[in-house]
Amino acid sequence: MGAENLDDEDLYCHADLDWMTIKSSDVNAVVNALELENIQQGRFSYFGDTANTFVFPTPNDWIIIFHQWKPRGSSAEYLNAMQQIVTELSQKFGEAQAFAAYEDVISYAHWILAQNGILIRSFAKAGETDLFRNFGEVTEAESFIDWTDAELFPGMPEVIRLSQKWSTEPIFSNHPEDVVGVLGYKHLQL
Repeated sequence: MGAENLDDEDLYCHADLDWMTIKSSDVNAVVNALELENIQQGRFSYFGDTANTFVFPTPNDWIIIFHQWKPRGSSAEYLNAMQQIVTELSQKFGEAQAFAAYEDVISYAHWILAQNGILIRSFAKAGETDLFRNFGEVTEAESFIDWTDAELFPGMPEVIRLSQKWSTEPIFSNHPEDVVGVLGYKHLQL
């Protein structure tokens, strides 16, 4: 069942998630572009134990990358690093996106869209800091969000819904436990 058929309450996956989507069907090219180390084939269940990155293809020619790239810097530095990675990947693959939603310990959300090496859209908000970024024009896919709400704080349902509209989402339509993917480790440079 796709996320478009679910209510907001159903879109809570009760986890903090960071993921990217890349317009490609070539997993090896994406793994190489990410410069992953300790690469191995495996299942999502090994993600987090032996690897901080899990890469897998979807049937609709998008590649999903789950990651736990622990930043050593601030939320703003992490967001800047993610924008750079997404922009560089879009230069190689045409389009790249990043999404995050954290609600358990901290409140943080972001989404980033880059095409052909150009950052098109970046939105981020963090509850524990004053981080707020709203770069680029709001896309048609974001029209379901009430941008007039001064207290706007997007959560997992909004991030999942937007991911579905821009490309694909990694939980309800493309659950990672259903596939064998590539596990690896990435050093995030801040």
